[in-house]
Amino acid sequence: MLKKQNILKIKNVYTAHAFQSGSQFFIGAGSETEPVVQLYNLATEKMEQPDHCPGGMMSFIPIPGNPDAYVSIMGLFPPFIGKDAALYIHIRHGNSWETSKAMDLPFAHRCEFLHLEGGSVLVAASVSQHKENPQDWSKPGEIYLLTPGESLTESWGSQLLDSGITRNHGMTKTSFNGREALCVSGVEGIFALSSAVSGGIEIKQVFDREVSEMGFADLDGDGVLELITIEPFHGSALNIYKRFDGHWKLKFSDSLSFGHGLSSGMFNGEPVIVAGNRRDSLALEIFTVDNLDKGAVNRNVIEEEAGPTQTQVFAFENRDYILSANQRKNEVALYSGSLKA
Repeated sequence: MLKKQNILKIKNVYTAHAFQSGSQFFIGAGSETEPVVQLYNLATEKMEQPDHCPGGMMSFIPIPGNPDAYVSIMGLFPPFIGKDAALYIHIRHGNSWETSKAMDLPFAHRCEFLHLEGGSVLVAASVSQHKENPQDWSKPGEIYLLTPGESLTESWGSQLLDSGITRNHGMTKTSFNGREALCVSGVEGIFALSSAVSGGIEIKQVFDREVSEMGFADLDGDGVLELITIEPFHGSALNIYKRFDGHWKLKFSDSLSFGHGLSSGMFNGEPVIVAGNRRDSLALEIFTVDNLDKGAVNRNVIEEEAGPTQTQVFAFENRDYILSANQRKNEVALYSGSLKA
């Protein structure tokens, strides 16, 4: 049976992300509405709270090579308009924190570091170039390459990489042909950013259906990654695809309600998929594969009435965890133990 541990209480929590920074392992979390960001040390179980954060947090990640520095996207408040969104820098100075805006980034939603031959670069994506109201998706989102000034806290520069993905919502890391890739998704499908042979970054379409969020995992043990998606935007279906002769073939589909917070990984030696429903049951759910060729996939509820916004499957000190930002319960929770009753 899974054991639940509530580690943080945050009103309208949206972001929850587990990561290693230096020699420490943290969970960074923030609110979609409140000026609250918290950093939880998984080993010591101590919490820190960076100051001067406006709220509307979508992403919180460590800066490679600097264990006391982090970047975030904040200011994207519901209902998904976000003209005040920006990139923020958080720096720890002993027991205190310095938070500063690095650059305005209207309608920004996700950011992540991509590792190239020359080092790490920060990629950020916006859901739209402009929105008059929450239903306005007339202008596609944009993808930027962001670079710091002489210091992290000075104004950052940006280079536009793409401006053609409508409802640019999903972002995840994976690898293709041995190269790290950062995938983004929207109405036009999934696009992979990776290092180009001639230098710089290339963007290649790898899937051509509307996708809200996606993940890649070897679910059947054949050494090849399957594609897991929530479709369409904030969608009603969890789909699993397997690649045959250069094409993705649907192997499994099941219903979701306002699907959100998709993640995958190994849990107790078994590949799992975790996804949330932000309507109806509001359940946090887990999927395991018996036989993908036959579409035999098990589905179980981890917790009802959770309303998950982000989830993550990860390992720490030889133990596997499922992390979830349970927005309906205003909590960040960890689940560990056995999937069996």
